[in-house]
Amino acid sequence: MNQLFVVLLFVCFSLSSCKSDVQTTVGPHKYFIENQLSFFDPYEIVYADGKFQGYTYENWLRKPNNLIMVHETLKKVGYEKLISDYDLTSNPNLLWGYVKRPLDTIIDSLIITYPLDSIQTKYYREFWARRKKENNEEIVFKIIKELSKILLKKESIKFNEQLVNDTLYNLVKISHIHKNPSKKQAITDFEYLKSIGMHGSAYNLLFENYTYQSIDWNKDKLANQLKQDSLKCCPQTWITDDTK
Repeated sequence: MNQLFVVLLFVCFSLSSCKSDVQTTVGPHKYFIENQLSFFDPYEIVYADGKFQGYTYENWLRKPNNLIMVHETLKKVGYEKLISDYDLTSNPNLLWGYVKRPLDTIIDSLIITYPLDSIQTKYYREFWARRKKENNEEIVFKIIKELSKILLKKESIKFNEQLVNDTLYNLVKISHIHKNPSKKQAITDFEYLKSIGMHGSAYNLLFENYTYQSIDWNKDKLANQLKQDSLKCCPQTWITDDTK
């Protein structure tokens, strides 16, 4: 798991970053165009004194309206399709290195500790202190409660279609739902990425993505349709190279 839906899930727990450092290059100093979207900037890495500081979308995602948009979109995708039972109940290292508990336990504990004036456990105390400082604690609590209903209680929660971002919905389906795509579906996914200007991601779909490697398609012919950009350096692609 390494895309924006994970960031939303983790913003409810830690606000940690999730994007890959993988970059798509062709030849010296040539990169495929990767379009900036309202929720994704391929050139968003923040450096200070030559050191990595994070991603600008992390601040964007702290805003309640943006959190709601991503959450409603992922409800439409289906959280149950994105989070495995193993990650939910058995994987003690799903989140941060020092909080070695499975996700279901963390969700329950965050719900329990939210209304408390004094929280004993360091992680939960600091977590809610950060949310209050950022003025998003109410919406984060609401999202966590809905995640509990969806993931733990297996309830069906309706999504608000008016708040769904169609582009994000399609990108998450390509990157996380289409596990065994047909040739027709693969070409549709490629054409969609190309149509929204995410040519770096389209290239990775052809050559650098494990899920799409078994597709019998003319990769070179399709790749010739993609545009390169020799002016901008080092974009972060939505569809990353997961073959190495």
